[in-house]
Amino acid sequence: MLTIADPIASFLGNWSSSISIGSILLRLVLAILLSFLIGIERSARNHAAGLRTYILVTIGATIAMITNQFLAEKYAGDAARLGAQVISGIGFLGAGTIMITSRSQIRGLTTAAGMWACACMGLAIGIGFYTLALFGGIAIFICLTILQSFESYFKDRSRSFTIHVELKGFEDLKCLLLQIRKQNVSIQRIESNQAYQDSGLAVYTVYLYYKADRKKFTHVQFISNLKNLDYVNYIEEIS
Repeated sequence: MLTIADPIASFLGNWSSSISIGSILLRLVLAILLSFLIGIERSARNHAAGLRTYILVTIGATIAMITNQFLAEKYAGDAARLGAQVISGIGFLGAGTIMITSRSQIRGLTTAAGMWACACMGLAIGIGFYTLALFGGIAIFICLTILQSFESYFKDRSRSFTIHVELKGFEDLKCLLLQIRKQNVSIQRIESNQAYQDSGLAVYTVYLYYKADRKKFTHVQFISNLKNLDYVNYIEEIS
C-alpha cells in the first residue's frame, strides 16, 4: 500500500497530523500568518477586502477542515464534505467584492480570486497539508505583488485597449477621433455612457487598436497626449 505523507508533517511528527491541541494551534497560527502576509498587501493598496477579511476567510476554511477531519475520524464520515462546501460557498463572499463602476470598469476580480485561493489554502492547512499550504501561500503572495508589475508592463504595451473619456460637449467627439487617428490608433467601437446623460458632458467608452510599431508606444503616453486637449474633461484607461 502506497503511503503518502506531507513532508513538513512528517518532520514535525505524528502529533501534527492528528487532532490534538498542539496541531489545532499550529494550523490556526499558520493560517493567520499566511493570510496576514497576503491581506496586508491588499490593505496597503486600499482594497475593500483587506487584512481582517483575508485572515477570517483563511481561519474559517481551516476550522471547517479541522472539523471535517474530526468528524471523519470519529464517525467515519466523508473527509471532503465540508471542504467542498467552503470552496463553493466562498463564491458568495467573492461576488460581493466585484462591481462595475459608472466608467464601465470591473473592479474586485483579483480580490475575489485572492479570497477564493486563501480559502483553499485554509483547507490545506486545516487538513494538515502544511507543505502545500506554505508553498501555495507564497505563490498567492507572489501573484498579488511581483506579478502585478509584469502584468502592468505588458498591459501598457498591448495593441488592443479601451479608454473612458469625458468630453465637454458632443460636438468635440469628431475632434477627439481625429487626434486618436493621428497617433496611428484605429477605432474599433464607440459606446455612449448613459450614466452621465444628465451631467452635461459627452461621455464615451472607446475601443482602440494600435497599428504601428508598439516598441515605442505605451497607453500611458497615449492617454497623456489626449489629456492635454482643451475639450477633454477626463480620460483614463479601462482595465
